[in-house]
Amino acid sequence: MAGDIAYEKGSLFLRTIEEEVGRAKFDPFVRAWFDRHAFRSMNTAQFVAFLRENLLNSQPGLEEKLRIHEWIYEPGVPSNEAKVHSTAFAQVESQIQSLTQGTPAAQLQTTGWTTNQWVHLLRNLPEPLSVARMADLDAAFHFTRSGNYEILNIWLLRAVRSGYEPAWPAVEQFLVSQGRRKFLRPLYTELAKTPAGADRALGIYKKARPGYHPLSQQMVDEILGWSPLS
Repeated sequence: MAGDIAYEKGSLFLRTIEEEVGRAKFDPFVRAWFDRHAFRSMNTAQFVAFLRENLLNSQPGLEEKLRIHEWIYEPGVPSNEAKVHSTAFAQVESQIQSLTQGTPAAQLQTTGWTTNQWVHLLRNLPEPLSVARMADLDAAFHFTRSGNYEILNIWLLRAVRSGYEPAWPAVEQFLVSQGRRKFLRPLYTELAKTPAGADRALGIYKKARPGYHPLSQQMVDEILGWSPLS
């Protein structure tokens, strides 16, 4: 778990725990973790055991309330995530409102936006987006050609959900060239939800699999229900 803290989900997970238990309990927990385990390799099971012993077990029902299993072992971000209050995000949300009211994407006020703001936009647009709206966004912001993997991953996920065909070559290129599980899992999972998507995913995976790390191979094998021996 510790190796994943730099990723967004890990950061949100710890922030969610902090908001629930308070700094008075959370800060000593974090200090104790690093005091006892600095410069040692730890695994997820050891982290969970430490979390229970030093934080969760002190309050009955806390583990269930925080949805620890969902955070650690299941894909996606649970809905009980700590909410980040940000002026920058408020600007994004005002543009989302304009978009949903019919403003063309090219007229949105996005000058100077950071990666996090673009990610926030794509994550919080209404579901599902029509093909016409996807095309409007793509024409304005060139998401399908984005060189930023954080932005591109979320855009391609939306493209799969919306059936936005112009993005399919980019979906294949992304999955063939990118081996990080945080990017692979959501895309393959979304593709596997329909028979047509699963067929396309398997075709891409057979090309991409030799370049994946063994752990990524195992993960996608399970998502697609496929064996290299079949």
